[in-house]
Amino acid sequence: MRSIAWIDGRVVEASQLRLDVPYVMQRIHTLGGKVYGANTHVVIMREASEYMFGFSSLVAAADVERIASKLVACANAPMDYSVPVVMRLDARGVLSFEVEKPTYGHGIYLRARRYAGVEIEHVVPCPIVAQSSESVASDAMTTRRVAHLGGDVAVRVDAEGNVLSCPWAPIFVFYKGRLYTPMEYPSVEYRMVSRAAKAANVELAVYPIPSSALGRIEEIFIVDIMGVSALASIKNHRLRSSVAMKLAKVMEPK
Repeated sequence: MRSIAWIDGRVVEASQLRLDVPYVMQRIHTLGGKVYGANTHVVIMREASEYMFGFSSLVAAADVERIASKLVACANAPMDYSVPVVMRLDARGVLSFEVEKPTYGHGIYLRARRYAGVEIEHVVPCPIVAQSSESVASDAMTTRRVAHLGGDVAVRVDAEGNVLSCPWAPIFVFYKGRLYTPMEYPSVEYRMVSRAAKAANVELAVYPIPSSALGRIEEIFIVDIMGVSALASIKNHRLRSSVAMKLAKVMEPK
């Protein structure tokens, strides 16, 4: 599979893509060459770019579908894999698309490593629902800070004490036979878990998760573009990963 990108009308090698200025991005879900949720991604991108840069992209959903489909075909991507296409708009107004190597089959897989969680409070949730250069930097800073506290990943909590989620790294908890998540998203990562849960006959409910309940939760896992990270513990509470493994087993590439 080729690593390629689209920059202002040209299909080039992904190595030519410059990410040296601030940007906003959306990861678009494609499967079998079909593009899903293009209109939603365009709306989110416009809102995010207006917030960050004061201008918005003029790209239409039909253009997104055409460009993403063309890139997936040019990349010789396998048709039975969920191939992510990243749409970025940078502070210069340059629009680009990049095909990422698939890490999902029809669904998700479980990472070999199980993380230890540390509860971290973020009083003000980020108002941008699109991933950006700022969110990437913020996530990296949080990871470094959590490492000093003896953990590998943060479970973010808002001012009301509820667990925070985000489109590019949605969080899920399992408690008394049901899977819970704080928010539903149109992102690739969320869609993969939703599809896996349905196939595995696991009920998924969208409901606030108070941080006070984390000491009673049976499982916690976070999904990003690389797969599923099941938490081994949070504070002194040991966690399992059987449901995360079940979802991954149902949906792993055959």
